[in-house]
Amino acid sequence: MKSPLGLDATLPVSDLVHEALVLLWQKRQAVIRRFLPVLVMLALIDWLSSIFFDQQDYSLHLLFLALSVGLSVLMATACHRFTLLPEDEAVPVIRFWGRHEFRYLVRGVQILLIAALIFFMVMLSLMLVLGGREQGALLASLVALFPAVYLWARLSVTLPEIALGQPSDLKRAWAFSRGNGGKLMLVVVIVPLLMTTPFVALYWSDDRVLNYVATFGVYLTTLISLVMLSLSYRFLLEFYIAENPGVGEIPVSRSDDQVDV
Repeated sequence: MKSPLGLDATLPVSDLVHEALVLLWQKRQAVIRRFLPVLVMLALIDWLSSIFFDQQDYSLHLLFLALSVGLSVLMATACHRFTLLPEDEAVPVIRFWGRHEFRYLVRGVQILLIAALIFFMVMLSLMLVLGGREQGALLASLVALFPAVYLWARLSVTLPEIALGQPSDLKRAWAFSRGNGGKLMLVVVIVPLLMTTPFVALYWSDDRVLNYVATFGVYLTTLISLVMLSLSYRFLLEFYIAENPGVGEIPVSRSDDQVDV
């Protein structure tokens, strides 16, 4: 995509990381008030789930999973709105689920299934060529990971749009991210993984307290990555509208069907 002046819409990844950190720091009081309780709860749910992992109570595992996914979606949609909307239009994190959260979850599952399908198709095709040996399977998996992550990153760029209550489909997501697949791989996958590395290392500890700190740290870096994704969406939106003047910017709906709790 290009701007009206002919400039390429290339995501400035390092600037986005810096802007996300600055934004969270400048709004730290609101961040603590809105998101800290949810981060603590999410870390506690996953921590408890790991403690009861060895038990054969599948209903308990499903309960932990449902709570984790439900709160994660609420945090994600609230974080997108917190980043992109004025303070008075942002909604609380803890609230009842509504259509925006459901659409966000469905789109996330769609993207995951598409990426998984591409991964297995490419991996199996390469294994037929390379053979079924262990080294061939490992190489095929590594090669297949690239197109899967590429698709995942490009299609994820309009998740903030769904969180804002605006219509968005996979075709629009693909057009929206044109020319920025590699940059979005950095924003959506690679940079967040690098940020979580120190916390993931704590999982190897047998100390329960350190395990909880690790889980909390992973969710904290997830919050940062959600802000980065929101800022990427805002950056690309201006170029997309400029290149497609007939589309125009869809106004953000002020009405919401959730009830604050």
